Amino acid sequence: MSKSVKSSCYALLSAGTLLMGGCAGVNQAPSIAVSPSAAPSCNAAAPNLRAAYNRPYQIHGRFYHPLQSAAGYHVRGLASWYGWESGSTTSMGTTFRPRAYTAASRVLPLPTCARVTNLSNGRSIIVLVNDRGPFVDGRSMDLSYGAAAALGMTKQGTAPVEIVALAPSSGSVTGPTVSSPASGNQAPNGQEQPTQTYLQTGAFQSLNHATVERNRLHAAGFRDVLIVPGLVKGQTYYKVQVGPLPDNIAAVKAVAAMKKMGFHDFYPVEQ
Repeated sequence: MSKSVKSSCYALLSAGTLLMGGCAGVNQAPSIAVSPSAAPSCNAAAPNLRAAYNRPYQIHGRFYHPLQSAAGYHVRGLASWYGWESGSTTSMGTTFRPRAYTAASRVLPLPTCARVTNLSNGRSIIVLVNDRGPFVDGRSMDLSYGAAAALGMTKQGTAPVEIVALAPSSGSVTGPTVSSPASGNQAPNGQEQPTQTYLQTGAFQSLNHATVERNRLHAAGFRDVLIVPGLVKGQTYYKVQVGPLPDNIAAVKAVAAMKKMGFHDFYPVEQ
């Protein structure tokens, strides 16, 4: 799995202005760029237990029986993560947003809000459980790429976690819900996000080549640079993207600045 790295050099501002300032250094702690304006709270309604996605189902010859209530669900287990290769919709039929704070569970009723804590580093987030999985023995939950990055587990691929389901009435969260003793707080991102614009500078089969491209952008003064894994005709590629850009004005200014600095092989993508 790849890493998404965020540096300390600030380049893109929500006001739509591209600032190219001096860099004091680069923070190599794995993270993901999350736009606070695109990070709504997890606010799940009471599950519809008659819906097809909450009925018993069979996968790979094994039967699963979703719980009739998430009340009291508190488990410790191993979590994995999944991204763009998983498809475009969840088991509920909603759009799958890899950067949103969502998750898949074999048995929790859909949708359910849950607090997930990475037991290896103490980071904790609230996710919206809106999908089914993982269907691999020994794993309790599949996290979206965004949730896994916030928990600091994309590099390892899996992590020991504690999962606590929240009642529908307490699923609406105000204030920070991503916490880490080392990195402070971030905004929650439990529900679906609107489409966001990024500038993609390349897609590489080698993670090392993608890292070189990311470092080149960091050196030029861009802070919000992501390395995003994805499948193209069955082959893994690592996409290098700058963003998200808050609006069209910021995108235009970013394009002009990148051309001025010698970056030409890039194009906008929406996710």
